[in-house]
Amino acid sequence: MADDVEKLTWKQYLASENPQKEELPAPYNTQLNPFQKAMLIQVLNSMKLICGVKEFVKTELGAHFIESPLFDLVGCLEDSSNVTPIIFVLSPGADPIAYLIALAEAKGMKDKFRQISLGQGQNVIAERLIDEGQEQGMWICLQNCHLYTSWMGELEKI
Repeated sequence: MADDVEKLTWKQYLASENPQKEELPAPYNTQLNPFQKAMLIQVLNSMKLICGVKEFVKTELGAHFIESPLFDLVGCLEDSSNVTPIIFVLSPGADPIAYLIALAEAKGMKDKFRQISLGQGQNVIAERLIDEGQEQGMWICLQNCHLYTSWMGELEKI
């Protein structure tokens, strides 16, 4: 029955959305090891190399080497204080604000949670929020700090 399974042609393999998951056309499907398969993906379709390398690492070392650990915001909160803030360095598309709001609500801080997106001229508002936060025990979230790098030195002093 295994012979009845349709084998991919090179054209189909190269057009595949996930070539790292496909079986290579014969005879390479049995002659190449996982590393060699990843290198073949690089040669044939370099846009798929990252997927191929991930598949190689998963096969050779285990899935735990390519999976991001779950973020423990509660644990971070326990490690922070009014003088040790939580700083998020995010990848594109990541936005923890919904988690922060939910955590603020769970900790009874919903009414004491303020956020501001930084940019030119927002430093005055941010400084006021920080002062209020220190006085009233609030949580202040400064977003998009990368947009106002010229103010980061002043923020560090605060």
